[in-house]
Amino acid sequence: MISVVGYGSLLSETSARETVPDLMNFRLVEVPGYRRIFNKVGVVFFRKYQVAANSLEISSCSTEYAPESTMLCSQFEVSEEAFAALYEREHRFRWIEVDTIDMQGKSGRGRMCTSFDDTEYRLNKCVTESEYEQRVGQYYRGALWRDDILPFPPYLVFCLQSAEGAGAEVLGNFMDTTFLSDGLTSIRQYLQQNPELSDWRHMDVGYHYKR
Repeated sequence: MISVVGYGSLLSETSARETVPDLMNFRLVEVPGYRRIFNKVGVVFFRKYQVAANSLEISSCSTEYAPESTMLCSQFEVSEEAFAALYEREHRFRWIEVDTIDMQGKSGRGRMCTSFDDTEYRLNKCVTESEYEQRVGQYYRGALWRDDILPFPPYLVFCLQSAEGAGAEVLGNFMDTTFLSDGLTSIRQYLQQNPELSDWRHMDVGYHYKR
């Protein structure tokens, strides 16, 4: 079995089981030294949701090293076959192994998606230009990792609802350890600045893109 750390919509056990039905030992953990950041272009938003080519609301959630931060995340075990499918779906991320601490204080390790680099992605994850075209280029032209994009609203709402489903402490931690691509504006601040998202708890996003 392979241990996976979820930090966005996978904070919800229900959502996680929709993604990986055979997961085991779902629990909440702390991940010290990292924060969440909406700095990755979600190619799926173009592929499935016909987002306008010039839209800036196109980011999905990643993570990055932040020594003063501690994220509340989920952790669970999956089969090698299930992990291979998860790895393929999250192909544009770098996968790393991080330290975790469960709610009883037990230390562990788990695999987690984190931020990548466009050049490294092309060199190390796409063997040929035709593979990059098949995975990315036919849907989106431009950098995948950016500091000028905003969350895709339905995905952000889905993450917020998943965090709240894991408990008030997890929701608060999500709001305060998650940032826009500028690296400065927290999701809590972003919600305060965008009243159209104030009713996120009651929005039916009909959205099933898990991380």
